[in-house]
Amino acid sequence: MNKFWDTGNEQKKTDTFDFERNKRELLENLDYLMGMSVQEQTLYKKWVEWNQDLHGSMKLLPALHQQYDKIWEPNNILDKEGTIKEIEELEPFVELVEDGEATRWTHVRKLISSMEFSANPGRNVKAFVKDRKTNKILGVISLGSDITSLGVRDNFIGWKKEDKFTNGKLNNTTIGTSIIATQPLGYNFLGGKLLAALTTSPVFRKQWKDKYNNTLIAVGTTALYGASSQYNAIPHFKTLGESKGLINIKPDDKYYDIWHQYVKNLDPVWYDKAINATGPKQNVLMRVFKEIGVKASLYNHGFKRGVYFAQMYENGNDFLCSKITEDKLIMKPKFEQGDEYTIKWWKEKAIKRYTTLFNDGRLKPEKLFYADIIGMTWEECKEKYLKEVGR
Repeated sequence: MNKFWDTGNEQKKTDTFDFERNKRELLENLDYLMGMSVQEQTLYKKWVEWNQDLHGSMKLLPALHQQYDKIWEPNNILDKEGTIKEIEELEPFVELVEDGEATRWTHVRKLISSMEFSANPGRNVKAFVKDRKTNKILGVISLGSDITSLGVRDNFIGWKKEDKFTNGKLNNTTIGTSIIATQPLGYNFLGGKLLAALTTSPVFRKQWKDKYNNTLIAVGTTALYGASSQYNAIPHFKTLGESKGLINIKPDDKYYDIWHQYVKNLDPVWYDKAINATGPKQNVLMRVFKEIGVKASLYNHGFKRGVYFAQMYENGNDFLCSKITEDKLIMKPKFEQGDEYTIKWWKEKAIKRYTTLFNDGRLKPEKLFYADIIGMTWEECKEKYLKEVGR
């Protein structure tokens, strides 16, 4: 496959909709994606993210490169004593993103993660995690409206539809949609575990209450690589199991957008309901499959995600099931201690991890910064970055 922008198949707005051609190109794209491993598909989506609008991405490069020096790294990762001292003195804190910083947050999110960024409808609370002394970035977090149906989570809570929707308890939980540590913090110092644990920070709990007038009871998240991930062995989270892997693969935007517009024009009333319901893109895809006469189940990605849940109250599930009122909630001690507990726990783990990697000669000192994907061919991108996916 050549460069994304050289395919020459873009449909102009003035074109007559060619149903059979567009169907063929959509299915070819989906078949191509179905042949990839989860790691390869993840990286491919990242490559497309930066290269589908090459001109726009090239214009962004100066602003993107300004973020490089704002990412934390140790002064000399090969200086064992000095690096351990730096970790001991690090002061991580959660800094909520104001409206004026939202674009910068998105740029950093795209630059440090091998996963594409997709803005989620509904509730959103975004933050940087930084070092207080240097103001350097340790990672990014976003919390959003929770998934309406997730089997292992619903079974763990004991949730029924009435609890979630009629009684509105779904508004008391959230899902971590982006929990991403910068490198080299992530790999060498278990930065991902720090970021995950900080999703339960009092900063987020207060913001959820102030912004949405709901008490945040629990934080959930899913891991792309099944039940083996950065979320394991974090005392804040309980491993609940895996999702079923029944979500449809999303085609590249150049194909999805054509069919999105098609079903929008075909049935505006249905479309308005679909995009304002949970999972708008999946709703549109399901309708597309129906219109082209293809079983949606043929294009389930099959990637089962690990499901993790941080219940911050001793009796939180009782509240979520409408068995007790909010005034009866009892917070677990570790969450009452707030970020102090989290940071102390993480530093011990981080130093142990770093020491092991140092002694084994397995340190990875490089920053991961995906700006250089802009202008690469897909083959060049795979050769350089495929081994880093999931790091």
